[in-house]
Amino acid sequence: MKKKISKTFLCQSCGQEFSRWAGKCESCGKWNTIVEESGGDRFSSSPSYKKSAVYKEPVPIDSIPSDDTKRLSSGLAELDLVLGGGLVPGSLILVGGEPGVGKSTLILEISRSMISQGKKILYISGEESAAQVGLRAARMNVLSENLLLSSETYAENISAMVEDVSPDLVFVDSIQTLTREALPNQAGTVTQLRECTQVLLETAKRTGIPILMTGHITKDGAIAGPKVLEHLVDTVLYFEGDKLNYFRLLRAVKNRFGAVGDLAVFEMLESGLKEVKDRQRVFISSLTEGKSGSVISSVLEGSRALSVEVQALVSRTNYSQARRMAEGPDTRRLILLAAVIEKYLGHTLSECDIFGNLAGGLQVDEPALDLAICASILSSYTERPVQPGFAVIGEVGLSGEVRSVGQVSLRLKELKGVGIETVFLPKGNLAELEKIPGMEIVGISALRELEGLFK
Repeated sequence: MKKKISKTFLCQSCGQEFSRWAGKCESCGKWNTIVEESGGDRFSSSPSYKKSAVYKEPVPIDSIPSDDTKRLSSGLAELDLVLGGGLVPGSLILVGGEPGVGKSTLILEISRSMISQGKKILYISGEESAAQVGLRAARMNVLSENLLLSSETYAENISAMVEDVSPDLVFVDSIQTLTREALPNQAGTVTQLRECTQVLLETAKRTGIPILMTGHITKDGAIAGPKVLEHLVDTVLYFEGDKLNYFRLLRAVKNRFGAVGDLAVFEMLESGLKEVKDRQRVFISSLTEGKSGSVISSVLEGSRALSVEVQALVSRTNYSQARRMAEGPDTRRLILLAAVIEKYLGHTLSECDIFGNLAGGLQVDEPALDLAICASILSSYTERPVQPGFAVIGEVGLSGEVRSVGQVSLRLKELKGVGIETVFLPKGNLAELEKIPGMEIVGISALRELEGLFK
């Protein structure tokens, strides 16, 4: 009797498996994303794995030498901080970003720094030929015999190449271009992404060589492919930035070896990417000092504090319904805070359009920014600028109260470093603060106490 072949259908958006085709995925709600694929059939009755007679003996954790976990410096201090101190041997890192944002340029910039340390780099480019990558490397002046280029796209061949070459670091650009020869699916499908990532993961763990691979993101801002891709890797970094803007932000959203949320800032130049260590010139503009609607605050990005400039524009509306828009802060938070100001401070904001912005193109969704948003709205509405050298930190509740926030000491030290002399913050945080020489702390408990902030 002929055995009936079971078919597998996978959603190309979330990776959910189905026994039959459907127009809409029940898991993610997307339409026309379910396709038939070979491989990864969990509905088959035959076992997927066979017991092996040889396995690696487990060892006590306290007997593992510390040298095995010594990190490898990338040569870029900002990148090392985002990674938690450097590249961990045998780790698999995924860098996601929009096409054209500069992922390939970032790879060559890391290569330049590591080559100067005498390291050997293997660069696998599935999107471009070796000649095309060579042109970019020549423009960036990253020419060395220690940088090896290959256009291989088969995952098994890449694994064998890594073992033969034994480089210090491997780049794969990008994971969507790799395939496994045994699978008939096209490159970039769920099955190919999952299987190729698994091959790279096993290669990294077996050889102890860190592998950094790039991946494209969708219109929704998620890495193209199923979430299982993010679960397999050790670290997920997002490379963000407008293609028309010179600045690029590298953010960690998953890190098994360090804090998440850390941020590195780079500037795109003709010669490549340059680290921006003086962030004050990126997120704080001296041109807006003394103008209404601009307030300085501090937010947390992973393990570090970051000074930001919150801007607001309040103008009388020409429409029947006032508009609320924000670039950087959450628009829904802006609407909520505008309603709190109108109710408890008596300002008729319902007749005005309100636009919010964070200088430098930063995206932040943190409650500690609430008080700065309220202050910027009040400053623009009343046409009174904030006094020079003043900043605000705090969360605002629905009844107009100012609530405590975390890591206040870290925020104050950051503000002190950019020249802030007076900070308005919640009274609830006063008890835990250490005195900072040359900085005045003003504790408030309600929005109406912000009067002393303005000229």
